[in-house]
Amino acid sequence: MFNLGKMSLIITTRCNLRCQLCCEYVPGNRPFPDMTLDDERRILEAVFEVCDHIGTLHLTGGGEPFLHSQLAEMIIIAMEYIDKFDKLMLFTNCTLPLTQKILDKLKQYKEKMFIQLSRYGIKPDREEEFVQAIQDAGIPNRVRKYYGDDQSFGGWVSFGDWDKQNKSADELAERFAKCACTRDLHGNWRTRDGKVHWCSRSQRGMELGLLPNYTVDYVDLFDGSSVEEKRHKFENIAGKPYLNACDHCSGDQGTKNNALRFPAAEQFKI
Repeated sequence: MFNLGKMSLIITTRCNLRCQLCCEYVPGNRPFPDMTLDDERRILEAVFEVCDHIGTLHLTGGGEPFLHSQLAEMIIIAMEYIDKFDKLMLFTNCTLPLTQKILDKLKQYKEKMFIQLSRYGIKPDREEEFVQAIQDAGIPNRVRKYYGDDQSFGGWVSFGDWDKQNKSADELAERFAKCACTRDLHGNWRTRDGKVHWCSRSQRGMELGLLPNYTVDYVDLFDGSSVEEKRHKFENIAGKPYLNACDHCSGDQGTKNNALRFPAAEQFKI
């Protein structure tokens, strides 16, 4: 059996917010086209050819997934693989209207759904309405508060610029081990185009051309290699002492030093 704890499909790189410390680097970068339903099915077929089971299948965004015009249909397609994952997860900033069409699908599959409701205090009335609708429908959820006092995780971090830092192997290994993607998630596996990366810094950095194309640090589901070869590469990446992207990162993800954290979701001025 070959299992993964989590796999995220990045269905959109659009967002209605402009957060200064966006870990998806949305502000200032042109979004890619939204994932199509055919793309989703193609990627899921490839994923589950390699993986026997996934703990959390995540339809997420390099932005806000509720902006995707076919989110309800994407949920339906994901549920074609309902026996191959434990739960289907969505993130949202709670600032968009929750359509009845999407709510109906969330309710239909609520035994398998989990929604993270991030509240930034930007549109408090809309956020409250969104959260209330999810909770009234009995859909499993978690609310994260990212404004005012007592912000979740103490706020956000800066990942720094993209320059190579030329840290030593020991320094990079320590950085990788302490990163929340490693320490807490044991791999925040994610893909937009079939190239599966360990973390957002690696994935977004390479697809935006901000990092070199470090092919050893991701699994390409469509590269023509065998299932066994892909599984071996997943295991190889998970067993690395560090990734190349670690040398282009502040290493503050998951820090317990609140001096390195900043208020979340501060907006760029238009």
